[in-house]
Amino acid sequence: AAAAAQARGSAAAAAFDLSRMPAAEHLLCAAAALGSLLPTSLLAGLSSRLHPPGPEWIAMYNGHLPDSAAGIALAAVAVVVAAPLAEEMVFRGLIYRLGRRAWGPWPAAVVSALAFGLVHGEPWYLFGLLALGLLLAAVYELTGSLWSAVIVHAVHNAVALALLVIQGGLVEEEPPATLLDWTGAAVSLAAVAGIVALLRRRAATRRA
Repeated sequence: AAAAAQARGSAAAAAFDLSRMPAAEHLLCAAAALGSLLPTSLLAGLSSRLHPPGPEWIAMYNGHLPDSAAGIALAAVAVVVAAPLAEEMVFRGLIYRLGRRAWGPWPAAVVSALAFGLVHGEPWYLFGLLALGLLLAAVYELTGSLWSAVIVHAVHNAVALALLVIQGGLVEEEPPATLLDWTGAAVSLAAVAGIVALLRRRAATRRA
């Protein structure tokens, strides 16, 4: 980040669009993250049924799951603070912005989401990662601040980490989604669409 900022002759905050956001947009981004949890989880479950993770990977993953207060705190710093900031600087701050300059916002959103999903190296979660990547590109595009994507990413990771710790890790076979799950996902998706519309309206007001 420092090298890229130096090359552009600006501070890292300006080089990566890490500008301040209104408090209302912080809350909207956090709400969008919460609303996206069920749809992205169901999409990840669909990926895992098409390409299930091996038992060795699950055992390795669960073996590294923190089980002490200090371990959970360290994991939270890594997963909720460091990873969202670093990944958003790469996938939205660099890849998305370069793609938007070359092809426009929608192709750039798809390319950055694909890069985001594939680099994780977890094909059993790919559909969920792609959907999350598209949401991250959308909130960044609408707010003009990379903090919006960092907030969505951080909230999403925080809830995922909390659920993993509470349930004691991953299971070898996820239960099939029910009609109630898909109904909840549809309602959640509608809520996220409403939040994105609010962010778009706020963006249009700023431009006016």
